[in-house]
Amino acid sequence: MRRYYSQFVRIASSVSLSVLLANVAFSQSGARSGDEGMGIGFYFFCVVVAAGIIGGLYFWRKKKASFAVVSQADYNYQMSYNHGVGGSYDMDGVDAERDLEWLRKAKKATRKRETPSQGQAQSRLESTSTAASDAGIDTKAFQEKMRKLQYAQLPINSFSQLAKAKTYSPLENSDDPSLLSAIEQANEEYEEDESVRDLAVRILTAFRNRNSVEALSQIALYDLSSNLRSKAVTVLADFDHESVFEALLLACADPTREVRAAAARGLFRLSFDRAHAWKRIIEANDDFRMSHAARAAVESGIVAKSFDRLIHEDLKIAYEAFSLVSLLIKAGETDTVFEALRDHKDDRVKYALLHVLKVHRDPRTLSRLNDLRLGRSWPTDLSDRMRDTVKSLEQVAA
Repeated sequence: MRRYYSQFVRIASSVSLSVLLANVAFSQSGARSGDEGMGIGFYFFCVVVAAGIIGGLYFWRKKKASFAVVSQADYNYQMSYNHGVGGSYDMDGVDAERDLEWLRKAKKATRKRETPSQGQAQSRLESTSTAASDAGIDTKAFQEKMRKLQYAQLPINSFSQLAKAKTYSPLENSDDPSLLSAIEQANEEYEEDESVRDLAVRILTAFRNRNSVEALSQIALYDLSSNLRSKAVTVLADFDHESVFEALLLACADPTREVRAAAARGLFRLSFDRAHAWKRIIEANDDFRMSHAARAAVESGIVAKSFDRLIHEDLKIAYEAFSLVSLLIKAGETDTVFEALRDHKDDRVKYALLHVLKVHRDPRTLSRLNDLRLGRSWPTDLSDRMRDTVKSLEQVAA
């Protein structure tokens, strides 16, 4: 405001000085020329004064406009400084209602950033999920294909028949009087005292002979004392001879957990090839003996584990499982076989079981296999294998 006032004063002073000088000049001129010059000078003076006033007003308005612009800029700068730098929140001279109204208009004028709609986001999520699902299906299909290719290279596919069991050297009998006395005392029909029978078992342990094995096998399977049965099983396993296999197998189905555990440990501790032991039971061609051995293998859980061993990459392990399943088929104990065909999670195990059935071509398995094939929907590959096996069995039955 002070600046504006000083500018106005300077303009007014300039105009007044100009008028004064003109007045003096014309006064002197009027004195020389008389009354005529007086009239002309007066008019000239009026014109000069009017021109000065008009010029002063013009310059005054121009200065005022520029001053208003400068003052507004100074005001904006000062307010910005007070709020941003000086930390002062003095609201003097600020029209709050006007500023708020300006702010509301600015918000309305500002365009809102576009964001994806909920439907677009949901669509994108669904497409991502679908892609992931398709990828998962492709991966699963690829893995299944690789598993089938792997199965084609497994040893189970090379077993086209059950070869004959290898012969072994049997143990000799002994006529030792101590052994014969221990065998007699071990029989509970002659000795009811368990402590005496226990002593007899310890004597039998010292003789690795055929008659000693037979006596210990009788104790392991039929003695009333589970403690003595368990000890007899342990001694037989320590003998580690082919002739003890069947007794250990039957002991795996003992009603006492202690005896079953000892028999299982002993059976898998044997060093000879168990595949030939299974085949010897088959070659005995004794239905009762085969059925008894097959049931013991089922009850002990050996059969369930052998199904997975059918698809083992080790030839020896796979062939032992093949021999055991062959025993089940020969003995007519095929309930577990068909249960595995129906419920096992690995299709390769089902392929292997069908392969064993096809190798032996036992007519007794035809009706159950055909009923199983027609009783439900199967994957194409498995259904084709079942149909081929049924046709093979039908040729034998005819």
